[in-house]
Amino acid sequence: MKPRSWPANQDDEKREEFKREIQIIRVKADVDLWFCDETGIEGDPIPRKIICRKGESPRINYFGSHIKSSVVGAVRVRDGKFTSLIMPFMDSDLFQYFLNELQEAVDRSRHNIIVMDNASWHKTKKLDWGVLEPMYLPTYSPDFNPIEELWLAIKREFFSWFWTNNHDKLDDRLEIALKYYIARPYLVQSICSMRTFK
Repeated sequence: MKPRSWPANQDDEKREEFKREIQIIRVKADVDLWFCDETGIEGDPIPRKIICRKGESPRINYFGSHIKSSVVGAVRVRDGKFTSLIMPFMDSDLFQYFLNELQEAVDRSRHNIIVMDNASWHKTKKLDWGVLEPMYLPTYSPDFNPIEELWLAIKREFFSWFWTNNHDKLDDRLEIALKYYIARPYLVQSICSMRTFK
């Protein structure tokens, strides 16, 4: 297996404290936990390892243009509800646009907590959270965000053997991938099962 790079600056004490807090929140009957994150999708991604017959030498094209689209999303862990938007890039204004969209998806009769990393646009004072309560991951702790597993699944299933140097084609493919998972909350729930917190 290819080793995964891992942050060396994690604070173990803060991570344990966060895990305890999440365990308490998870069992509250009136709380919905949403996990939010952004990722980039490239038009010519790095090829992934595959199994092939002895003597075969599979190839995948690349353009060297490195076009990229961004996607922001949030997963409600109790039932796998997934909402997302394709973005040209991410900043506080576009993140606010996503928050506005997310508030249409939440159950307003419940306490909605949105967990995310410490990106600058997540902490801008001008953000209007509406019915959402922000909660931040410990620094250098992507493994505590279950939506990261969903991004990996999307890249593996829809972009391992896909390449393009056309932004519209990249966004079209990304839209297909997102709609696939949005329509299958049971699958999202399985992928984002919060194994890290068990």
